[in-house]
Amino acid sequence: MSLPPTFCRYIIVGECPWGDRCKFRHDIVGCSCGLAIKQEHVKSHTRGRRHRQLLAELQARMAAGGVRDDAVPPPPNTQGLGDTQQDARRCPACRRYILASQYDLHMDSHMQQQRMRDIHDTILENEQDKGGIEVNWKNGVDFSVVQPDTILEVEVQVANTTTSAIALLTCRIGTKDVKEQDKFFTARLKGKSKLVHPNTPRTVRIRFVASEVGRYEDTLALIFTELQQRNTFIITRKVFATIGDPELHDRLKPETPYTRHKGPRMNITGRILPSTRPPEWSKPHWVERLPKYDVPAYVIEAAFGKQYRNAVQNIRRLMPTVFNTPSYGKWFQYLLYVEEEQMRQDLLAYAMTDVEIQADYPRYNLKVEGLAEGRPSVLVGDYILVSRTEEADDGKERTWYEGRVHRVLLDRVSLRFRDDFSAPRGMKFDVQFVFNRISYRRMYHILLNSFDPKRLLFPGPEHIQHSQRPTAAQKADLVLFNRKLEGDDEQLGAIAAILNMAPGSVPFIVFGPPGTGKTVTIVEAIQQILSSNPDHRILACAPSNSAADLIAQNLMNLGTSVVFRLNSITRNIEDLPKTLKPFSLYNENIVFAIPHAEELAKYRVVVSTCLSGGVPASLGLKRGHFSHIFIDEAGQGKEPEVMVPIKSIAGKDTNVVLAGDNQQLGPIVHSSTTKTLGLGKSYLTRLMAMDIYDIEGNKPGVPGGRGTTIVKLVKNFRSHPDILHFPNMQFYKNELQPCGDFAMVRSLEKVEDLPRRGFPIIFHGIVGKDEREKTSPSFFNADEVILVKKYCESLVYNRKNGIRPEHIGVITPYHAQRCKIKFLIDRNPKLEGITVGSVEQFQGQERRVIIISTVRSNENYIVSDIRRSLGFVADQRRFNVAITRAQALLIVVGNPTVLSLDPLWRGFMNYVYLRGGWKGRKIDWDPAAPLDADVPSYDAEMRSQAARDSEEMIARLKAMIVKKHEDEDLDIDALDVSDEEGSEDGAAGAVERPIIREYE
Repeated sequence: MSLPPTFCRYIIVGECPWGDRCKFRHDIVGCSCGLAIKQEHVKSHTRGRRHRQLLAELQARMAAGGVRDDAVPPPPNTQGLGDTQQDARRCPACRRYILASQYDLHMDSHMQQQRMRDIHDTILENEQDKGGIEVNWKNGVDFSVVQPDTILEVEVQVANTTTSAIALLTCRIGTKDVKEQDKFFTARLKGKSKLVHPNTPRTVRIRFVASEVGRYEDTLALIFTELQQRNTFIITRKVFATIGDPELHDRLKPETPYTRHKGPRMNITGRILPSTRPPEWSKPHWVERLPKYDVPAYVIEAAFGKQYRNAVQNIRRLMPTVFNTPSYGKWFQYLLYVEEEQMRQDLLAYAMTDVEIQADYPRYNLKVEGLAEGRPSVLVGDYILVSRTEEADDGKERTWYEGRVHRVLLDRVSLRFRDDFSAPRGMKFDVQFVFNRISYRRMYHILLNSFDPKRLLFPGPEHIQHSQRPTAAQKADLVLFNRKLEGDDEQLGAIAAILNMAPGSVPFIVFGPPGTGKTVTIVEAIQQILSSNPDHRILACAPSNSAADLIAQNLMNLGTSVVFRLNSITRNIEDLPKTLKPFSLYNENIVFAIPHAEELAKYRVVVSTCLSGGVPASLGLKRGHFSHIFIDEAGQGKEPEVMVPIKSIAGKDTNVVLAGDNQQLGPIVHSSTTKTLGLGKSYLTRLMAMDIYDIEGNKPGVPGGRGTTIVKLVKNFRSHPDILHFPNMQFYKNELQPCGDFAMVRSLEKVEDLPRRGFPIIFHGIVGKDEREKTSPSFFNADEVILVKKYCESLVYNRKNGIRPEHIGVITPYHAQRCKIKFLIDRNPKLEGITVGSVEQFQGQERRVIIISTVRSNENYIVSDIRRSLGFVADQRRFNVAITRAQALLIVVGNPTVLSLDPLWRGFMNYVYLRGGWKGRKIDWDPAAPLDADVPSYDAEMRSQAARDSEEMIARLKAMIVKKHEDEDLDIDALDVSDEEGSEDGAAGAVERPIIREYE
């Protein structure tokens, strides 16, 4: 390929922004594949070997300096995007700006992707009928579900649509030399003749020997030769089988095939007729009006417009140049703008057309598929716009009715419209969901207020000059309300430090790893503060309602005149624990209400979520009303969310206490742009990275640190030592001390299911299949569902274990999997009481037995990045939460090959395997090999190995074709041996014999 010495890189992606001023060549354009090549290549471009050669030549010339891709300055419209952009080069393939230091690696990834596409295209080509031969089972030979310890055969028909005979030279399963005992599928041509005559189909029989539960796949390879032209070709078919319970698999199969949800994009134009406020709600007495804070159009354009690929740089350009006290509010304001717009656009995708609305006067019911799994997420108080479908085509201005959500049920919402709205039977409507901006408006409001104390936002050594660690005497003087805390030096130290904080101190952090009694510690600190000074008032918050409820429940002994549980008026009262109803306010309609400021001020402790923590200030309580603000589970909330109670009502003397664990669940962020720019980092995590919160003692001479500004709880009262061991080593520097009740944590060391008695962890390897149904993007895995059910039954049915259903918790990251597991469990009355939920639902909880179903089992390394497809299964913090919920027994069910692509999961599986807790499918790596960060990543290695295996398979097939073409003696008489009645041993593939393996 002849390339000019220099060319304009912008021609690859469009017109050059420099026009006539550009000094580089413009005779090179971008091919559809993204390569910079000559015009002639565009007309005749095909994928394959030539394509790779072109890319290799281009890369070689760029490396040698013959092509000066970095010689062109950024075009005028990319100036000012910050240092990162100025040091970047634009990729000719994906058009993204890539850091110069990462450019070569980035281009290598494109070459790898092209390599994968070539392999995939070759595989697809092999699966096509050709040469006049038609093979049935176009989508692969599927044995469906086979009972263990059985042998099943299926027949594949091979038909010749030409006018002359064609020889079937080879009929085999797989392309590698596999040991006999490892063969699950075998194939043979029925009859002795190798010829396939016109209008006389031949039969290939495939046999499957069922052994271990799970899914099995292989490839049937058929090599043919046209006798006259001596043209040899191959046709392949994938072969599938699942070993398991056919009846259960039939119950769990998708109701309808999965189709990607594509909601209609509707332009909301015309009149919008507002709805009425739910009459059941009591009207709060706000003293200030909440501004709208609409997202600016220029922010939306920067993040979601034509330059969306450079959204990170675009938004960073709009943000303040530095992150400090004066810029704090503006910094997070832009991040929230993008996050809000992302959520709004996500919600637009769930628009519906041509649906009916059922009257239930004075309300109306609207059925919403996916409501139970939060797709879309709809809460009481949200708005939904509806318009008659017939108005979409009449050319007139549409009328939209605004409906207010009054109730959210399993698969439908109850709406209230204005009085003149009607929905006659049979009338169809278009529906658009509206994002509820109240929580974001509240965050904008507090971010931009004038209360910006550096001691709370950016605390430094100057703020802790007089801070000291609690003394032994201060700990000894504590008169504990909870006597169980006696003897725990870390818990006592945290309580004493909080109690003796000077007014206006920096935030104090209680770092509480799993099972260390974090919530119990802060509850004791609250009680100590109240008893030490009658004028102290406390606002206790948490990001979630469940965490706030837990605080309130632990403070119930103080009485209803002291503690108040402040709830949002949109919260379903049925979600509140019954024990907390006397501590809450609700009206005669059994709907939560907001008290007057005077009433709220009477309580010494107010407990709420972080977002509702702004209510006291909005009601008129003065800044500094609360002497202390506690935030539990502080690592779970976005920083602006956690700041709502702090910046809204804290005064110059208010002390702030944060409790949480930055190694457990973090904030939920929907926009990849805001996540990259730091919105996914919690306030707790940011503070813990500062020198004054150095918990390891690595900052000599820096004031603060363990005991002064932060305390790490180290006694774990929850888990068996073997369950605690891996997360302790991985996340907590082996500082956690197992102190759980001996009888409890060791009660299941002799359970019959354990591969090794005394080691209460099981990893059960199983290769299943990812499935989805309807329009839900959530995955489920029927093989894992059935295995989870079997473990639940085994544990509960064996009475000598003393396990009741309420002792078992099942954790799985996908909503569809949770639904399938609950479907099977709920059909068995003996299993009633087992909790099935997500990692988020189990945060802060514990169970005697935890069963984890990881679900993902996609082993297609060729067409997708498996590490990425693992999604939040590979999230380290979710992993940590999941495996640390168990007290006495931990069972993990998953595909070891897929999970091994994540180093953390591979380390955990190595630990279980070497300790003797392994069951099911064996591993295909060395569990004793060190997880060395200096060696190439394992997932990249596996992906490369998969590519090599596929290329080797293709090469073997080609070699087989060439060999048959060159070496086979095509003696028609020898090929056309008369078939004997009932003969099944043909010359092709007759050597393959199935071996019946003993089922383990």
